[in-house]
Amino acid sequence: MRPVARARSAWAAFAVASAATGVALVVQQVVRNAWQVRSLPERTMESLLVLVPLDLFESGLQRFGANAKDIALVGTYVGMALLLIAIGWLAVRSRNGWLALLLGLGLWLLTMLVVLPLTGAGVFGVLLLAPPVFTDAAFGCIFGAYAAVLGLGTGLVIQSDRGEVRGTSAGRRSLLAGLGGTLATLLAFGVARSAAGNGGGVQSSLPLAVAPTASAAPATPTAVRASATAAAAVPTVTAPTAVAPAAVPTAAGFPTPAPVRSVARDQDGSLTAAGRRPGTLAPAITDNQDFYIVTKNAVADPIVDAESWRLIIDGEVDHPVQLDYATLLALPSVEITKTLECISNLTAGCNMASFGCDLISTATWRGVALRDVVDLAGGFKPGVVDVAFLATDEFSAGLPMDVAMDPATLIVFQMNGEVLPREHGYPARLLVPGRYGMKNPKWLAGIRGLNTPFVDWYQQRGWTRTGVVKTMSRIDVPTDGAALMPGSQPVAGIAYAGDRGITMVEVSADGGTTWQPASLLEAPPGKDAMVRWQATFEMRDAPLTLVVRATDGTGVVQPEDFGLPAPDGSWGQDSIDVRPA
Repeated sequence: MRPVARARSAWAAFAVASAATGVALVVQQVVRNAWQVRSLPERTMESLLVLVPLDLFESGLQRFGANAKDIALVGTYVGMALLLIAIGWLAVRSRNGWLALLLGLGLWLLTMLVVLPLTGAGVFGVLLLAPPVFTDAAFGCIFGAYAAVLGLGTGLVIQSDRGEVRGTSAGRRSLLAGLGGTLATLLAFGVARSAAGNGGGVQSSLPLAVAPTASAAPATPTAVRASATAAAAVPTVTAPTAVAPAAVPTAAGFPTPAPVRSVARDQDGSLTAAGRRPGTLAPAITDNQDFYIVTKNAVADPIVDAESWRLIIDGEVDHPVQLDYATLLALPSVEITKTLECISNLTAGCNMASFGCDLISTATWRGVALRDVVDLAGGFKPGVVDVAFLATDEFSAGLPMDVAMDPATLIVFQMNGEVLPREHGYPARLLVPGRYGMKNPKWLAGIRGLNTPFVDWYQQRGWTRTGVVKTMSRIDVPTDGAALMPGSQPVAGIAYAGDRGITMVEVSADGGTTWQPASLLEAPPGKDAMVRWQATFEMRDAPLTLVVRATDGTGVVQPEDFGLPAPDGSWGQDSIDVRPA
């Protein structure tokens, strides 16, 4: 072949490989949007994070913020595209359309046997809550489309090169291979669509759980009441209210949550601070639209339909079952006011990250005691060590048996009197006393009793096993760097110590040399809820450093030194500088 013809052929192969790659990426996104099958770049990024040392992760977060993480996600997509273009170019250059089919099959097997197991889905996706055949067929659509375009393109390239001997015969064979790839893609699409059922969500052949009769004893308020010791140490706590089972919706359907809030995402998902204007005191109860959001999902969160939602209760239980939304609502429920705090929240150095010290919010929740739900499966068998909680987005959290069976551990379906918002886990999420948000998974889809320790999503990445909340306090008013008039000035903020409660908050106006007690603005709205405090200080004619510290219900005072969140939560005393006006 002459140099000009070779160059033209090489560019034609590049064009075909690029077209096949583009089609594969488009199909991948369509499958992601329509069936919520997580893309290969998403899976790859989450797996790569396991290999990043926590100190390096924290350093990068402080130095570059979300911009550096955006580059990583885009880089993963670009890397996948370049790889597909490169191997596709080689396949077209071989001038054998059947090789394109083998390449598509090989990439699919690589995904099934290597990528899925490495990203926690198991071989052929057998560890996923969605039917494995659905996941397998969905990826078959992606690589089938890639192979089909490569085969057809190879045939067209050969047919256009009239100078090649036997070009017509080879071109026809390649076109035939491309048609075979097209048929394989359509077959995979049909299988995936048939297996998708409720949109690719949880599906199980387990029997459907039945709620107890109306005469069954309702959930007791003491299930989430402070212990006698804690009650003596803190101001009066409003006891949660036991309520009747939620009314089961009529045939008109279940209530629909509000539209999903738009949040900025990167390859690690999103860390969106609570909606609080600088210099204003946080409200005692956070509005749903202002509640902080943390998600690991870089592209999109699951969209789950309550009608088809199922909660699988299996593992070491007497008789595994699945629970639907109507049965969940039919169980006796309780209301409780509780604070959630992300483990990435800073307790000091609030200017070090965009979310600062605002990954904390409080809401009034309504839900069912987890132990009542597990009782529908006959309860856990003797010897259960850990309970694994599995979410629709493949997030997982593990709890020791005693924590899981704590009467205050709830499966909640309402937030501040409204149906649980989608961004907070609709239709149902877990709520665990005294633990960071990492132990309170959203979009709950599975509960599994295990007789061996469970390594959950965060533990796989080197974070804490227990997730117990550390004591924090924060100065909301005034703002850091504020210019204040001389005389008495207010200082106010929040404090939180999980279900240990707060017994005292102190403020210093001289950088921590001397301390004065602050007063609480109101009684804590719940045992496991933050408190709001206030005090005054004298503004003089020189700059001052204000510091706050809190003492929890066990008498332990916040440490003075500072620590970053990884691996078990931040610690340290929040401080701000103010100057005379």
